[in-house]
Amino acid sequence: MLVAGIVIVVASACSGHTATTGAPATSAATIETTVRPRSTTTATAPSVTPAATPEFSFDDSVPPPKLVNTGTDYVAILKSLGAYGNWLAAHRPDPARVSTIIAAGTTLHDRFAGDLTRLRDNGKRLIEELGGPSEYTIISTRPTAFSAKSVEEVLAHKTVVASGRVTSVERRTAPTTYLMLVVLVRGHWYLASNEVDRPVNVHL
Repeated sequence: MLVAGIVIVVASACSGHTATTGAPATSAATIETTVRPRSTTTATAPSVTPAATPEFSFDDSVPPPKLVNTGTDYVAILKSLGAYGNWLAAHRPDPARVSTIIAAGTTLHDRFAGDLTRLRDNGKRLIEELGGPSEYTIISTRPTAFSAKSVEEVLAHKTVVASGRVTSVERRTAPTTYLMLVVLVRGHWYLASNEVDRPVNVHL
């Protein structure tokens, strides 16, 4: 996880079919009547397939995802903040934009800003690959804060340069659980903490 959960959008296509039914057979005593079908022409508009968003970019051509950071749909808020964070790492590593999704003055803010600065200064992008959609559980809610847990099947973090060459890969072998705290500042939600939930072994 770079910041929070990733939304995987699955595009589906619909295809139609035409059913053809045959007329019942006539007997020898039946007078046959032939009905010629009228010719019909249906104008079909050419289909337009939207271009897929590239995994990474270096030319500022990929706009940021829509930001959902108000209201009480906490899962949608978490997904949106995470998608924006992953967009920053893969398309626009601008540390000045970190304050858009992470509360200023937090350790998470400074850490992520440092990561983006290194990506920008070294001419690299960071891509997170997921094996499936993330699962979210809201733990607690308050008027100005909520906490949550997310479970993600992160397959790998890849660092790439403008040519597309992969310079490093960090692979994962098991789902990762994160504990998150989100706070409300001037009517907008911001991540304040996002830590890996590590089991603690207690020996008696």
